[in-house]
Amino acid sequence: MDDFEVSVDHELFRISERYQPDGRLSYDFSWLNGPADGTYGFTIARSVGEAAPNDPDSASRISEEALVEEARVFIDSFYAAGSIGEEDFPDHIPARTRGNSDE
Repeated sequence: MDDFEVSVDHELFRISERYQPDGRLSYDFSWLNGPADGTYGFTIARSVGEAAPNDPDSASRISEEALVEEARVFIDSFYAAGSIGEEDFPDHIPARTRGNSDE
């Protein structure tokens, strides 16, 4: 899968796929307009029981739609009351309230 960018509630992510050293497929979400000058993000990976071979045609890939939903869930939880956004990045303002129209 080639890297791709998505906008979720005006928050911009670059999503890339890679294999962990143990062969598990993982996805890195770089939050391009997020806190810490765009260096913040997250990674998801298949659980140990879902290890995938290093096969580019593997059926174990997560669909782009499911990856976008992962970003949406992350944004919802990041901005929830008492969450990491509020606790660790109190000065960060959601893009939708900054006047961005990237979506």
